[in-house]
Amino acid sequence: MSKILLDYVFPISVITPIPQASTAFLKQVCVVAKPKAGQEGNVGQLFLCTSMTAVGVRTENTEAQRLFDAGMSRVYVLLSDDLSLAAALDANLGLFFTLLISSDFDNTDFEDEGEAAESATLTVGDLTFTALPGAAGNDLSVELLDEVDDAGEEVVTVSDDTITIRMKDGVSTAQQIKDACENSVQFVATGVTVTIAEGEEATAQAAAAEDDLEGGSDATGAGLQLGGFDGVVGVSSTDDDFLAEQAVIENRSAFHTTVTNKAKNMFFAFGKLLSNQVNWTNQQYIPMPVEDDVDELGEANALFDAKVSFVLTDDEFSNRLALFACGGKAIVAPYIWKNLMIDLQSRAVQYIAANQPQYTLTEAVLLEARLQDDVINEYIRTKKWLSSGKIEIRLIQQNFVAGGFIDVPEPTALWRVFSELRSTT
Repeated sequence: MSKILLDYVFPISVITPIPQASTAFLKQVCVVAKPKAGQEGNVGQLFLCTSMTAVGVRTENTEAQRLFDAGMSRVYVLLSDDLSLAAALDANLGLFFTLLISSDFDNTDFEDEGEAAESATLTVGDLTFTALPGAAGNDLSVELLDEVDDAGEEVVTVSDDTITIRMKDGVSTAQQIKDACENSVQFVATGVTVTIAEGEEATAQAAAAEDDLEGGSDATGAGLQLGGFDGVVGVSSTDDDFLAEQAVIENRSAFHTTVTNKAKNMFFAFGKLLSNQVNWTNQQYIPMPVEDDVDELGEANALFDAKVSFVLTDDEFSNRLALFACGGKAIVAPYIWKNLMIDLQSRAVQYIAANQPQYTLTEAVLLEARLQDDVINEYIRTKKWLSSGKIEIRLIQQNFVAGGFIDVPEPTALWRVFSELRSTT
């Protein structure tokens, strides 16, 4: 006998949700090492290794052992004769967020710049668009269309390498257009940046036909070339002047070492950071496997002030990680930023796919509330990765446009406590 009454009166449609975007790649690491004899044909190739035996097949460098000792269960190995890594990294974007340069390479491998990659650019009115370094930027184009009713309603989209800016001809200012670009997820994903001619922020801009970015070129020669890789790069050296120069570079971790130890401590520190699958912790003062000859307060203070990572050796407490920094901030900072960006994008896509919202102010408010509650507030209250944050969703020309602010607290791994005691007798 057929039973259709329930389905007739109360039909239910099942919508399969989009899964949460994975951030697992943030916990993955790649080691750059020179090939061992017989592996020369694999230069430029990436290998996933789950043991030191597998690593030993590819390279004589043994520093990856410290990653496994620290808790890592898998390590990528990139074989290279020099540090011109752009092609190999661009072919494997999204697999890992940490790149460790082994001691197979020294300061001269960094300093021999060769010919650096050039960025393609385009100037439209008072706005200059600059792509990521490399010839690929020449494939991008920009158009400014007179398609909104008033200034402040600018919208930016990207399709087939064309950046389309919908603005009000002769009314939208350079700053309003720049803000619209930076509030567009699609635009940000291209890696293009926008700058305004000095003093022209409030100047109204004219609509413009599609035009190409020009002048981009790929890197040639040696020197460290990263292509589109925007993750953390770990560098070790015995030259503290070289390390001080590296330490101020965004997403660069510079680690003090000795001729004997090479990159052992750096690899172990990153292994401890990345093997924690639950949280991002700065690893401050954890035990380290070997000493790096920093046992005087003056040298320790100098390294701290330069934001060079180092291990402090103490007669009572042995070897401790005294500073683990990246680009002048604590090591966790770039990972938290990347984690947050992915979580916000993922939650927004999930909400839109599940609810199919109309482009109304009501739906904008609902999306804003979901992102604030599910992502921003979780980062503040539960994970404690942010001290404050607010996201805003506006409805502009049938598009949801996100904006807001995020406050990442000063990383605790940069803490030292200075005190002064005065005798009153």
